[in-house]
Amino acid sequence: MGFLTNQLSQQNFQDHLLKTLKVICQEQVQQPDNSVTVTLVAAPTEPITVTLTPLSFEAIIDQDKVFNTWLLEVAVTDATGDVATFEVTYQEDAVVCPIDLTQWPGQNVVQKHDVEFRIIGDPIVEDADVTINFVINYCLVVAKEVLVRVNGAIPFC
Repeated sequence: MGFLTNQLSQQNFQDHLLKTLKVICQEQVQQPDNSVTVTLVAAPTEPITVTLTPLSFEAIIDQDKVFNTWLLEVAVTDATGDVATFEVTYQEDAVVCPIDLTQWPGQNVVQKHDVEFRIIGDPIVEDADVTINFVINYCLVVAKEVLVRVNGAIPFC
């Protein structure tokens, strides 16, 4: 498709405001030394296997810190094949960003990608309590909504 000369005239262009995200903080996060404990109905038959799956997260921003609360699914399978599944709320240590995030006006948008919950060692079983030690790895991105002025052509068809 080609442009006709009258379509490129200055009168077909005007300023538009577009809403977009501006990245304020981007951090590669590794949170070691985390643990959760779930209580089974009865002591499990060993050996046991455990899976840890993040279901969702909630982030709260306070100045230069991001506080994350995760909803985790913990599945414990014992030697007999019985599976017990739990939903556990876990709050990790605060992630510090290099600048004060509250100095930027606008709505905070917190994203995480490449999230990995890696179980460290074997689960610790004491009676009906099972403790899982794990490491959390992810990339944290904090962005703010901003308006950008763009000079663009008015749709002509």
